[in-house]
This record gives sequence, C-alpha cells and structure tokens, in this order.
Amino acid sequence: MNYVRSAGDGRRLYGIFALAAANILYFLLLMAGGAVGDTQGMIRWGALYMEAGEFVGGWYRLISPMFMHFDIYHLGSNLLMLMAVGELLEKRLGTVRVLFVYFAGGLAGNAATVLWCRFTEKSVVSAGASGAVFALMGVLCLMVLKRRGSIPGISRERVFFMVFLMLYSGASSAEINMAAHVGGFLCGALCGCVFP
Repeated sequence: MNYVRSAGDGRRLYGIFALAAANILYFLLLMAGGAVGDTQGMIRWGALYMEAGEFVGGWYRLISPMFMHFDIYHLGSNLLMLMAVGELLEKRLGTVRVLFVYFAGGLAGNAATVLWCRFTEKSVVSAGASGAVFALMGVLCLMVLKRRGSIPGISRERVFFMVFLMLYSGASSAEINMAAHVGGFLCGALCGCVFP
C-alpha cells in the first residue's frame, strides 16, 4: 500500500510550543506578582506604556508586552489563535521562520502602537501577543494568495474568515489595540512576500 505525505507533515512544533510555554510562564509570574488585573502592576512588569503620546520606560517594553496578558481570557484567546495558525505555519515554514515572524510581528505591532499614540497623543498601557499572532496570520494569508488557495488543509475562504473575525473583534472593542493588530499583520504579510 502506498502513502503520500507532504514535506512538512513530519516536523515537530517546537517553536509554537515554546512560545505558548513562554506566554503561560510569564502569565504565572504576573499572577504571582499581583500584576494580573492591575494596570500599575502590568506597567511595573514591562507592559508598553505611553503617557500623552510619550514613550515611558526602556526599549525592552517593545519586547516584553508580546508575552504579557491582562487576564486569563486574554491569554486564552491569543494562545488559541497562536496554536491554530502556528501549527499550520511551522509544519510548512519550519521553527526558525515561525519564531522570526512572531518576534518581528510583536515588535512591529508595539512600534505601531508607539507611533499611533505619538500621533494621537494618547495614554495607553498595552500588552498581549496579538500583534505577533496577527503577523502569523499575515504570513498565512500571503501563502494562500501566492499558492492561489492550493495549500492542503487551508482554504482561502477559511483564512480570510479568520482574519475578518479577528479584525472585527478588535474593532468592536475600545480596549483592543488595533494599531498592534494592523502593524503585526502588515509585518507578517511582508515576511510572507519574502518567504519562498
């Protein structure tokens, strides 16, 4: 009996599991430190902080927020999308590229937040992996477009419906950082243009 297996099916998901573990561990640290549900506590632990359009704190605040979450629901929703999209990508692109996209997208999302807040002179405290997760979505969208929807297990309609749901959920709540979502997505789409 003959079997057919696509080239990426045998890859293990080291990168996605490592990212999920890092997010969970940081959340446990935030809980232990009493920062969950406390805005000032989140700032102390590394959340991105803008005061009247001015960036407050060290530049590490462009990295640490992509592993921080305000509550268990925030963490759960981001991890759900990370695992769903990350599994599809890591099997096809490999661990190094998926990790690169996560970090690049997280940085791009946080940088977009800083720029948006400087332009609007807003004061915000921002944290969450959604910019990085949207970057993974951006790569996935470009892969589907480049392959004209011919990727096994991934339909064009399914991907665009997921993007629509994520953008809609962000636009429907004032607490959602849309700048991070859009910045991450555009960074991921750029990565998707470069990756073969």
